[in-house]
Amino acid sequence: MRTATAFVLSVAAWGLGLPWTGALAAAQGVSEQAVSPTPKVGWITLDGPLRSGPVPVAWLSEAEAGPSLSGVLGQIRKVTDDPAYPGLVVALEQAQLTLDQTTVIADALLDARAAGKHVMVFAESYDLRSYLLASAADRILLQHKGSVWLTGIAVEEMFLADTLKKIGVQPDFVQIGRFKGADEQFMRSAPSEAWSTNFDGLLDGIYGETVDRICRHRGWTRSEFEALFLPSFVMSDQELVAAGLVDRLVARDLAAATEAAFGDDWEWDTQLGVSGGAGLDTDNPFALFSAIFAEPEKRTTRPTLAVLHAEGPIYSGDSQLPDGFLSESTIGSRTTTRALEDALLDDNIKGVVIRLDSPGGSALASEVIWQSVRELKADKPVYCVIGGMAASGGYYIACAADQIYVQPHSILGSIGVVAGKMTLAGVYDWANIRVHRRTRGPGGDLFSSVDPFTDDQRELLRDAMTMTYEQFLDRVREGRGDALPDLDAVDEGMLFTGSQSIENGLADRSGGLNDALSDLAEHLNLEDGAYDVVHLPGPLALGDYLNQVLGGAAHGPAVAGMATLRATLRRVVGDAAYTQAAAVADGLMLLERERVLTLMPSALVVK
Repeated sequence: MRTATAFVLSVAAWGLGLPWTGALAAAQGVSEQAVSPTPKVGWITLDGPLRSGPVPVAWLSEAEAGPSLSGVLGQIRKVTDDPAYPGLVVALEQAQLTLDQTTVIADALLDARAAGKHVMVFAESYDLRSYLLASAADRILLQHKGSVWLTGIAVEEMFLADTLKKIGVQPDFVQIGRFKGADEQFMRSAPSEAWSTNFDGLLDGIYGETVDRICRHRGWTRSEFEALFLPSFVMSDQELVAAGLVDRLVARDLAAATEAAFGDDWEWDTQLGVSGGAGLDTDNPFALFSAIFAEPEKRTTRPTLAVLHAEGPIYSGDSQLPDGFLSESTIGSRTTTRALEDALLDDNIKGVVIRLDSPGGSALASEVIWQSVRELKADKPVYCVIGGMAASGGYYIACAADQIYVQPHSILGSIGVVAGKMTLAGVYDWANIRVHRRTRGPGGDLFSSVDPFTDDQRELLRDAMTMTYEQFLDRVREGRGDALPDLDAVDEGMLFTGSQSIENGLADRSGGLNDALSDLAEHLNLEDGAYDVVHLPGPLALGDYLNQVLGGAAHGPAVAGMATLRATLRRVVGDAAYTQAAAVADGLMLLERERVLTLMPSALVVK
């Protein structure tokens, strides 16, 4: 059964089912002749991280590109909508899901249950995040002798002022927004009262949303659930059942549990609509060269909704795919505006959903994309769905949309700006490096690597940043309008969860990509099946992909060393945490070429 393709192992759909009778079929308004004679059940194995965006390259199929969030949601939706499927099992192997992905999948499981499907989640062990997903099921299954280790959440912040001083580096930053906190990790040894107030409120929201959601699904009060946290560490598997943390102990084949839930007349569905593509024929040189030089087909033939994927720090220029060396995906202003222009000029595209997950980045690039979104919005509706975060420049872009959808754990806000530099005079002295700097004209020494800002320079920089900050506020006012009744209550760098953002007006409603697409179709009077969905930017041709990836590869030992460091960091913290940390780190590197950033100051990694 588990000898299917590698993709099926990674995000497979297998089958299980409830007792299937003519009475059940009649109750669902479906004749026995209209359904498969043998009921099917889905089994989705979540193993590793899930890709959030579309297939990045033209020569791979969806299956060959690896498991994606949209693929998993599509499989759950197939079970939900098809009367041939009485139920679903989700097996958690080594799943590395972000909080927003966990919530989206949990919501899809709840929808399946509401449609009358029986949902079970199976794992060898559970922590708080995996338990959050499992709590959405009818039954939580645990392998015999498995464990449940529940703890609260924790975030560790590093303050580097003393370290930088020790090695001779003097950070010199200016921030606008008293809660922004962007300069604190470099210029302080401990958090300020304002930053602590900001961050504590965010953590309260994330923790409260997580625990309250589990309690709502499992029928506990918060105090009852929290009382099980640390004792869960030392409970035997039988005691975990007695405490109500899991519903049943099972063998890995789940035979007894599936027969109890679905009877003995069912069959596995190993695909749930997912199939592999033809792929790239590397044995045929003519096919290979054709793939290298062929442009991906970009054509719409009937009413269409477009999904624009924007993930990572925001840069001026072209978006980048993960290159395996220095960074994850980035949002490039040029790539993004071209995709928005394509949507605007295509008469078949009736509306756009932006799927956004960004800590921010370049203030200029954020403004360029904001203008493009507004230009499109003047002609076609634009909705925005927030993944993990839309912070700082990310929210700058989001506020231009007609509607903003969030997950409960999404992070929004950080409306503020930061600019500065690191002066290295102490490092130069330690290394006996003698720097001779030549300048011409006013301000030539503004970003000297030797000298900190003078008072006049700092005041000049603050004035320039204030202009950017006021522009940011104007964009939020213009974008949100009456939906945001009190901008003063959410600005100056404050951070909020998705649930808090709906309450204060930063966002409009809870939901994911499918919700936004459904609402947008209804707004446009498009009936189910009467429209297509395309994803932007389109996949790269092989030649463009190789040019992007290999074009930046020849940077010598420094890149190799950075690649080794990042690979080690990824193994230590895991893919989900690494992606968030790398996005913020890459954003901070923008200071090398852009002096004013709208960037969330730190990566929030909940473990």
